[in-house]
Amino acid sequence: MDWQLKLIKTGWNRVSAAPTTKRWVTHGGHQRVAAPHRAQDESVAEGAREARVSGSARLLTLDGSKGEGGGQILRTALSLSLLTGRPFRIVKIRANREKPGLRPQHLKAVEAAALLSDAEVVGGSVGSRDLTFRPAPFRPRDLQIDIGTAGSTALVLQTLHLPLALLAEQPIRLTLTGGTFNTSAPSFPFLATTWRAHLAELGASIALSMPQAGFYPRGAGRLDAWIEPTSLNGLILTDRQPLTRVQGVAGVSNLRPDIARRMMERAEARLADYGVTAEIELKEWPSPGQGAAISLSAFHGSNAPATFVGLGERGKPAEVVADEAVDELLDFLDASDAAVDPHSADQILLPLAMAQGHSEYTVSEVTDHLRTNILTIRAFLDRTITLEEAEGHEPGRVVID
Repeated sequence: MDWQLKLIKTGWNRVSAAPTTKRWVTHGGHQRVAAPHRAQDESVAEGAREARVSGSARLLTLDGSKGEGGGQILRTALSLSLLTGRPFRIVKIRANREKPGLRPQHLKAVEAAALLSDAEVVGGSVGSRDLTFRPAPFRPRDLQIDIGTAGSTALVLQTLHLPLALLAEQPIRLTLTGGTFNTSAPSFPFLATTWRAHLAELGASIALSMPQAGFYPRGAGRLDAWIEPTSLNGLILTDRQPLTRVQGVAGVSNLRPDIARRMMERAEARLADYGVTAEIELKEWPSPGQGAAISLSAFHGSNAPATFVGLGERGKPAEVVADEAVDELLDFLDASDAAVDPHSADQILLPLAMAQGHSEYTVSEVTDHLRTNILTIRAFLDRTITLEEAEGHEPGRVVID
C-alpha cells in the first residue's frame, strides 16, 4: 500500500490568567476577498459573502462541555468560522478531559486559522478554557506549521482543509510537523487510505505524504498535503458492497523489525480464523523517535475503505497492538449493513453539510463525536441534519437537507 502519494450558551468562565488579545497578521501579499470563488451551496456561500462584506456577523457562543466535550467542537467551529466569516466564542473548552482547556495541538489549530485569516483571538493560550475568534476575509496560501509536540498533525489538517479547498483558486501546499500516529486522533494510514477516499467521493482532491513518522513522545513527524480547489457534491452512502479484500501495513520506527512481523502474523492469523485473507506489508518508517503501528483496511467494492489502526507503546506486546486493530475491523465487518465506519462518520459530515442538495449515509456506530459535530454544524449553518440512532444490529443513519 503506497502511502507516499506523489501528487503533489453560557456565561463567562474566567481562566486564572487574564485573557490575551492577539491579532495574527498574514504576510506575503495578503489580500482580503469577499467570498468563495465558487458557490458550492448558494445559501452557504451567500451567507459567507454577506458576513465578510458587512463585518457585523453576530457572535456565536458555544459550550465546549457539550457532547463529547473534547477538541472537536473547537476544530469544527474554526473551520466554519473561516468558511462563513462568522465570529464565535467557545467556553468550557475540553471540560470533559483530564487536562481541560486548550492543549498545544488545539492552540496550533487556532493560531494557524488566525494567521490564515488575520483574525482577532482572545484567550489563545495553552490551558485556556474560554476563547473568542473573529476572522477576517482571507486568501488561501501555502502554510508550514510546527506543532512543537507530538500533537496530531491530522487534526490540524482537518481543521484547515475545507476553508483552503473551498476558497482556493490554485493548489495549496500544507506542511505540518508533529505527531502522525496518535491514540485519540486519526493516524496517517487512516488519512491516506480512508479520509482521502471519502473526500474523492465528494469531489475533493487531496494528496498526502508522510516523509517522516511522528510518535509520542518525540513527535517531529511530517505530514505534507497538496490541496486542490474543490467543488463539493452530495452523496448517498447507504449500502455496503461485498468485501473484496483486506490490506494493511505493519511498521516500526527505530525498533526491531520482528515487532512488525509479530503484528502482521497475529493479524493474519486472527483474520484467517474469521475467514478473511489479509495482505499485510512490512514497513520501516524513518522517524526521529521510536514507534510501532499496524493498520488494516477493508475494501468493499467501490465504497471508500474502512481503516483501523493499532498503536504500540512501551510495554505493550506486538500481539496486543494487532488485536486492537483487528477487533475494530471485525466489529465493522459484523455491522454489514452500514456503509460508513464510525471514525469517518463525523469527519465526512462537515463537507457534506457544505455540499449542495440532499446527502444520506449509514454508519456502523453512532458516536459522541458524530452527535457533537451535528450540534456544532447546526449552530453555524442553516441545514437540516437528522440523526437516526441505531437499534439492535441496525445501522445508524445521517440525513442532510
